[in-house]
Amino acid sequence: MAGNTKSVFGFELLQKLVDNDICKKEDVIILFVHWYIIKCGFKCLGYGDSKLFDPSESGSELLPERWNRGPNYTLRYLIDGKLFLLYGIKSDEDILINLLRIDNNNIANVQFPIAQTVDELHGPLEALIPSYLAVMHTVRKELLEPIFPIDSVDTSTQTSTSERQPRDVPPEPLRVDPPQRPLSVSQPWNPEADIRRVGSADLDPLGRGRGGGMIYDPFSRVPWIMDPRGIGGLGVPGRLPHGAVPPGARFDIFGPPDLNVVPRRPQNPDNDELPPPGYNDMFM
Repeated sequence: MAGNTKSVFGFELLQKLVDNDICKKEDVIILFVHWYIIKCGFKCLGYGDSKLFDPSESGSELLPERWNRGPNYTLRYLIDGKLFLLYGIKSDEDILINLLRIDNNNIANVQFPIAQTVDELHGPLEALIPSYLAVMHTVRKELLEPIFPIDSVDTSTQTSTSERQPRDVPPEPLRVDPPQRPLSVSQPWNPEADIRRVGSADLDPLGRGRGGGMIYDPFSRVPWIMDPRGIGGLGVPGRLPHGAVPPGARFDIFGPPDLNVVPRRPQNPDNDELPPPGYNDMFM
């Protein structure tokens, strides 16, 4: 536990104070949950399920007397003038823990398999709960955060970001960092600079300096569209970006001819544009 000493700071001291009271494995789970709730800034008001309290009460970080004497666990907690009731109920081989917020009646719950969660009744935390980091993460995400914003608590009572995330919890695969600022028009287009912006020009009808957009403008000249191989005049407006056509790949015409062709000067209509001799238009 050397690398996680800070994340479980205070548990060993709390454990020593109630070590003689622990007589069953579910006691260990309630002890750990109580320690983490206190670590997040809550204070314990004692044993019971009374909804009456004095907001000026300071509470305590210790477990009250008789905390594990009954068939179930019932503890009262206070934070920011709000009362919470914690219920621990053993069901078959599991223990179900409910946390009720009194002011709005919101409730959250977690469930732990007792035998798979707790190995020993006494000893260091690694021996008591080998997966304590995962248990800590579950208590935070499923028991506390759904009914109370833990991030609003003083950061001095919080663990660091790396400590909050258990080692056996995979990172979030869909997390995306804030988008980067778009490239200026004067900079050359590089689709590999930011893969999250690939195709973004197609969402803008006019392109606005990032490409042609969805609307083809035959009179626009985009200086950064170029290809050292000189691909153009094949039904492609302007030039294709570098690498658009892989070597040896089939290339089909999909646009008007190259616009680099010098336009012809206006000339007088030729014979094909005049009516033939003796032509009689029935509508004239």
